Amino acid sequence: MSMAKAPGLRTAFGVALQLTVLASGLLLAAPQDVPLETLQARLADYIEAYERDLAAVVSEEHYVQESTGQSTLWPGMRTLKSEFLLTRVSTPAEGDSGWVAFRDVFEVDGTPVQDRSGRLIQLFLTPTGDSLTQVHRIVEESAKHNLGWVRRTVNVPTMVLQFGKRSEQARSQFRRGAKAKVGEHEVRELRFTERATPRVIQTIDNAAAQGTFWIDETTGRVHRTEMRISTGSTSVVIGVSYALQSALEMWLPVLMSERYSTPRQPIITGRAIYQNFRRFNVTVDTIVKK
Repeated sequence: MSMAKAPGLRTAFGVALQLTVLASGLLLAAPQDVPLETLQARLADYIEAYERDLAAVVSEEHYVQESTGQSTLWPGMRTLKSEFLLTRVSTPAEGDSGWVAFRDVFEVDGTPVQDRSGRLIQLFLTPTGDSLTQVHRIVEESAKHNLGWVRRTVNVPTMVLQFGKRSEQARSQFRRGAKAKVGEHEVRELRFTERATPRVIQTIDNAAAQGTFWIDETTGRVHRTEMRISTGSTSVVIGVSYALQSALEMWLPVLMSERYSTPRQPIITGRAIYQNFRRFNVTVDTIVKK
C-alpha cells in the first residue's frame, strides 16, 4: 500500500515545487523603479500646481542665527522675528517672475524695529507706483540684520524650488538617488548639479549649485530639500523641511537650517521656524502695475 501511494506523493511534491517557482517568479517581476524622466516631470508638475495654488501666503518666521568661534565684530547669537511672504510677482516689462519670498524683520534680539510691523502687507494691500521698489528696499534692509561675515539673500526656504521648475530643469543634471523616509513618508531622492550659465545664484567665481529634492514618487510632492554651493573657500548648505498645513491644504516650509563656513572665520549657522500661516487674499501682481 505504501508503494502505491508514492507516485501521488511525487506528484504533490512536484506541484508544490512548481508553485514555489511561480511565486519566486512573481517576486522577481516586482515593479521597477520610477524612471528619472518621470520623476523630473512629476516634480515640475507639482511645483507648477504649487505656485498656482499658493497665490500668496504670509507666516511668522522665528530665526536664530549663531556664530561659532571668536569674533569681536558681531555677537555670538542673534534672534530675528519677521513677516515672511511667499507670493507670485509679475511686471509689465518682464512678465511673470515666478514665486518670490520676501522677509520683513520686525524684531531683533527682542527689540522691535521701529515702524516695521505690517508694512510689507500694507504694500500689497494698498500698492503705489513705487511699491516694488519699496519691497526690494525692505528685503535689503532685512538682510542687513543677518549675523556674521557673509552677506546673503539666498537664505529663504523656497530658493531651491527654482531648480525643479520645468523651464529650469534643463540647466542642471539630475540623478535618481536612493529611497528614504522623511517622517512617516517614503520618498525618493532626486539630486541635481547646475551646469548652465548664467547661474541661478550669482557668486564672484560663478559657482554651480547642487542639491537634493526628497519627493513622493507618485505625486512629485516635495517633503524636504537641500542646496549646497562652494564658492571660493566658502561652503554653504541650506536645508528645508515641509509639512502639511491643514487650514490651507498645502505643504509649506516649516523649518530651514543653514551653515556657512570658510577658513579663519567663525562658522555661521541658522535655524528658522515658520508658523501662523494664513492666506493673503489679494491680487498680488497689482503691486507692480502702474
